[in-house]
Amino acid sequence: MATDRSLHGRPYPTPPPGTYGAGPLVDEPAPHPAADSKAAHPTRIVVIVLLALMTLAGLAYGGLAALDGILEQRRIEARMGPKVRLATLPALEVPLGGQRAVEMQASLVLAPGVEADRVLRYQDRIADRLFQTVSQTGTEKLTGEGSADFLKARIKEAVNREAGTGLIRDIYIERMVVK
Repeated sequence: MATDRSLHGRPYPTPPPGTYGAGPLVDEPAPHPAADSKAAHPTRIVVIVLLALMTLAGLAYGGLAALDGILEQRRIEARMGPKVRLATLPALEVPLGGQRAVEMQASLVLAPGVEADRVLRYQDRIADRLFQTVSQTGTEKLTGEGSADFLKARIKEAVNREAGTGLIRDIYIERMVVK
């Protein structure tokens, strides 16, 4: 059985004997470009390889530094718990009668699942309520022992009354100055 034929004859004409490779399909490789091109010098190759290795080493070092920072943050969170979410109330200056006044700044530690916007949309009403409550308080309560606890209790009452209960876990007093 002839394997070089199809039903329609030979698919490609066979070249005459002795002319194999002389046609457009040459089995020989193409000649190299002009002889004036320089071959790569061995030191050039060594320099390129060293630069590539130094670049990879720098990238590996940077990756390890970033990974170490991420792992350190996770260790801290495992030891101390997750970072608390805060909602900062506006700074207030409340006159206490005469020439005395209290200047305060507080942040609310939000309960899990509570967004800061849910509390901060009532910040003006909370500030008004605090202004009323603290201005009626005597200077002895704000300058003596337990003044921070007293102020925290008033802030918690104002937040619970204006924004609702269960929204905050704790209160951080950032600044409290009685002038």
